Amino acid sequence: MEEKTELKTWISGIPYELAFWNNIYRWDCAFEGLRNWSRLGQTIQLEGFDAVTFLAQFPHPIVLDVGCGISFAKGDQLPVPGGMQSLEVHYIDPLASYYNKIIQRYHREMPVVEFGMMEHLACTHQREGVKLIIIQNALDHSAQPIEGILQALQVLDVGGCLYLNHHPNEAEAERYKGFHKFNICLDSDQHLLIWNDCQRVVLDDLIASFTTCHTTILPNGFVVCTIIKTAEVPSQLLNLQHETARLLNEQKMLIDLLLHPRYAFGLKLKYWYYNTIHFFVQTLSWERRKKLRQFVYGKKKLNNIRSC
Repeated sequence: MEEKTELKTWISGIPYELAFWNNIYRWDCAFEGLRNWSRLGQTIQLEGFDAVTFLAQFPHPIVLDVGCGISFAKGDQLPVPGGMQSLEVHYIDPLASYYNKIIQRYHREMPVVEFGMMEHLACTHQREGVKLIIIQNALDHSAQPIEGILQALQVLDVGGCLYLNHHPNEAEAERYKGFHKFNICLDSDQHLLIWNDCQRVVLDDLIASFTTCHTTILPNGFVVCTIIKTAEVPSQLLNLQHETARLLNEQKMLIDLLLHPRYAFGLKLKYWYYNTIHFFVQTLSWERRKKLRQFVYGKKKLNNIRSC
């Protein structure tokens, strides 16, 4: 079954992701680097998009940071006359329970992460007032990125913005390791292309009737796409009753997989394998880490990110 294969592929990336964050939070120097980079308590700032001016249009905007991990990098304050206004930011991730345990394990003062999957966001986070949804370096980690985009657009108010920011062709660069299963780049017409060996979707063609979409490449090479919702998502693209049934089916498949002793044991082994690697990697300097990465992956030349 294709759906079960997608779920198993996604689950197989969980040990790598948890091991990575566990060792960022374990080491004081790594965590301090993360905290200094994080914009918690500071003005919201998104590369290639003026989030402050956009959000200032609305009296009490709600922001969803979907697939947030635990970097908290975007900021949670909005400048207003006479001072700063705290934004209502919801940090959402399917690994929320694990991430919250990591935060608690190392006694780090960070926000609580809410459980949610972008592929089922409209089933779990329907609320009025959502003006901005951020998906940064996460869309390419999901099992079904196109479904995730449609779900996010369903949750947004009309006039709201979906902001995407991703490394170009990261699955290719990471050799499809961990959660990296999809690539994001621009096609020859400068439209957002989401692809892997099995699928190629030009996003602009799919959502043009109910959004305005602007995609660009930043000076650092990242691909940024801002999507303004101009009308409701057509029902033929997103059937929430069907999606609820699919979510329940995925939950059943997940339970079946995790109750299989050999499969569950294999995930545990993978976690400790990656955790050991990350434990030692975090003891290296940044320069040594770059050299190690180059040694492991080589100098693989990616597709041109401007014309995939």
